[in-house]
Amino acid sequence: MDFTKVKENEKKSVLEKKEIVEKDFWRQKYHIQGIVGLINDPNGFSQFKGKYHMFYQWNPLGTNHKNKTWAHSVSSDLLHWERMETALRPDTWYSKDGVYSGSAIVDDEKLYLFYTGNVKDSEGNRESYQCLAVSSDGENFERWEPSIVNQPDGYTRHIRDPKIWKKDGKFYAVIGIQSENLEGKAVLYSSENIKDWKFEGEIAGANHGKIKDFGFMWECPDYFQLKDEKTGKIKDLLVFSPQGLEPEGDLYNNKYQTGYLFGKLDYEKPEFEILSAFVEIDRGHDFYAPQSMEDDKGRRIVVGWMGVPEDEDFPTVKNEWIHCLTLPRELKVRDGKLYQEPISEMISIRGEKIEFEDFVKGEKEIGKGKTYELIAKFSDISSDFGLKLRVGRDSETVVKFDFKDKKLVLNRSCGAQSDKSVRKVFLGDIKDLELRIFVDNSSIEIFVNNGEEVFSSRIFPLENADKIIVFAENETKVKLEKWEWK
Repeated sequence: MDFTKVKENEKKSVLEKKEIVEKDFWRQKYHIQGIVGLINDPNGFSQFKGKYHMFYQWNPLGTNHKNKTWAHSVSSDLLHWERMETALRPDTWYSKDGVYSGSAIVDDEKLYLFYTGNVKDSEGNRESYQCLAVSSDGENFERWEPSIVNQPDGYTRHIRDPKIWKKDGKFYAVIGIQSENLEGKAVLYSSENIKDWKFEGEIAGANHGKIKDFGFMWECPDYFQLKDEKTGKIKDLLVFSPQGLEPEGDLYNNKYQTGYLFGKLDYEKPEFEILSAFVEIDRGHDFYAPQSMEDDKGRRIVVGWMGVPEDEDFPTVKNEWIHCLTLPRELKVRDGKLYQEPISEMISIRGEKIEFEDFVKGEKEIGKGKTYELIAKFSDISSDFGLKLRVGRDSETVVKFDFKDKKLVLNRSCGAQSDKSVRKVFLGDIKDLELRIFVDNSSIEIFVNNGEEVFSSRIFPLENADKIIVFAENETKVKLEKWEWK
């Protein structure tokens, strides 16, 4: 196969489409997005030589899931990102049909990328290769021949998305895989030298241990530990994106899901002993394949893809681009529950501020804005109440507490997106509610009660939709602070 035109085709596509993409009023202000084309999974999230590095799946040639490269952006503050040269392209025999997802690790003053090379034959049969690339400067990468060729016995060719870490001088990686019974699994590999890898065994999966029927594939697994801020105990977490779950009431309403298990990883067996139920990380319409890293401040930071596989009917496609990543979040555990908080750096982009404090009954417009942060505190609760954001002709995004059902509801049905469904989460009997909301040109991210629950969804209001309205059926005390983004 002739790989010489891969880079040339990328450059040509960017030049042809960049102007129309940049004119789109739905382009994001503080979210990572592709120059043109499609992006999806965050990859190789790391910190190296004083910079945060984010790689991500990118198709520069179109808005479908083909021609996958690893795009590359760097930042000093996780908010202002500089686009770098594409790090990895499908220009090797072991990645000719796509450079698929993976992770990164810094070791011995070098940055290593561990990724999946995808190969298909003329009949569509797949081969998967787990591969490494290494850099001394964080910009130029030397690619190595595959370290793991295809799959161990008992599994299909669906093996991908290695997440790498180091413990006691030894390297480990958890990889998503599918069994021959078409069940999603997570397997563990180990290496003494980062180049040669040994299959240790299956650590979790559908119909494995306490987990019963739970999807036909587990993608983008992530393993890490956090200290419980209440109890001081170390918690092991396994995060993954199962495919094939059926909706159950308010749960699993996206095409595919992402969530976590608390447990304990036994490296010797190996086994991830499950100590909790599976919990969805995000309750919104658009969240998948998150990747976390620990930075030099000791924070566990996570970024997800603000999209879902096989859900591509977005109005930006006509303007030659689709999808973005979420804003970075800090993960914490409090009393056995995972919380997500906006990173502290978000304060640095706060611009002009407006404040509102009063009792509200009915509707009241309290300001305008298209890209902003909003903190809303509600008390004296006795009825339905909430916010209408990006309000205008044929546009509004509604965040409402349903007093009878005791649920927070996100309704984005009045907008240009084709999916008009709502998303809900049960909050129970509450006396007060705090929402911290981040609104960009085509997204909303809602942090409920200090990140106990989170909603991430793309929204597509018309260009001039900018009103902010607060409402309540019965008189409700409301305090709002809103900052336009700089």
